[in-house]
Amino acid sequence: MAAPGQSPISRTVRVEINLDKSGTPMAKPDYFEVSKRNNEEVMWVCVQEHAHRGDGQPCFTVDFEKNGSPFYESQFSSDSPISGLVRRDVLPGPKRYNYTVRAGDKSLDPGGGVKP
Repeated sequence: MAAPGQSPISRTVRVEINLDKSGTPMAKPDYFEVSKRNNEEVMWVCVQEHAHRGDGQPCFTVDFEKNGSPFYESQFSSDSPISGLVRRDVLPGPKRYNYTVRAGDKSLDPGGGVKP
């Protein structure tokens, strides 16, 4: 009899974007960590159905504009929510990468980091 197969290991770090009653975005967790060694990537997910805008615009946008992006790209949205791998020239360590989540005219500034 064959041994039971192992379940695949997820390489995705999920960050849920929600809106409070006033429409201000919230991120859970408010600080992500991705492992460079494990080839992890971030996926930002809009978790409220009513948070999707009816005007064809994305539910949210993500911009790493303050102190750089650990990824090859610096802008993401609910239409393109996966970060891809950490850049080869980024070393794991204590550096905090701040980013801005925008939903409509409101924003939030969570952060993230790269671990080995």
